[in-house]
Amino acid sequence: MSLLDYAYWITQFLLALGVLCAVYRVYKGPSVLDRVISVDVILIIVGSVMLVEMAYSGSTDYILFVVVTAVIGFLGAVAIARYVAVREPDSEGRVRRAEAEARAITGEPASEPETPRSPWGTGAQPHGGTLIEDESTSWFTALARSGFVPSRSKDRSATTDSETTEERRDQGSDNSSEPGGAK
Repeated sequence: MSLLDYAYWITQFLLALGVLCAVYRVYKGPSVLDRVISVDVILIIVGSVMLVEMAYSGSTDYILFVVVTAVIGFLGAVAIARYVAVREPDSEGRVRRAEAEARAITGEPASEPETPRSPWGTGAQPHGGTLIEDESTSWFTALARSGFVPSRSKDRSATTDSETTEERRDQGSDNSSEPGGAK
């Protein structure tokens, strides 16, 4: 046996040991995300076994299977992670703070009717999503609660872009003729 043979068998043994550990994690859990990550690890190890076999035999027979395995593992993990709800202990407080900020921005009174309770629990939705709002979406909440609707006049929507540009030039010349640009 050559050194390459020893390296091949040691590598395959270690990859098989890794698969056994990942299968144990799939069986034991404790959460769905642990199981999803373990299945992703199994797919990565299966691809690695095929790559080691191709390097040992000097062929590229399994390259398509390696690529497909990697794509399935990645897309499966992303899809499941997207729809699995992870509850944070302070999610209720974050939602209340975001709502208070939205009321402060829009000037709404502090007393607001309670939202109906969900049959799936507090902050839960049937598809597993949560009602958590953070700073990046609080501006949207404030805008939605303000009832702001951009106005579009009928004559403006009927004009073409060139007519609108000409109107702007005309208005600009009217403003510049008076001191301070005010009418």
